[in-house]
Amino acid sequence: MTKTSTSKNNVNLPTPNMFQPKMDMESDAEIDLFYEQIKSKLDRLAKNPQDETINKILAYSRSL
Repeated sequence: MTKTSTSKNNVNLPTPNMFQPKMDMESDAEIDLFYEQIKSKLDRLAKNPQDETINKILAYSRSL
């Protein structure tokens, strides 16, 4: 007869560290600040792309 059991160290059980936020991650405020700083540059790029940018996009789309 075979004896079976379930380990108490199951990898699927939540650990205390799972629910603590990571300290090294950027906060939402930092991410929002960064976005605000580059937003105008992104808008300008979308409205006036350089010919090189357009050619790269076209070359990529043709390679698919």
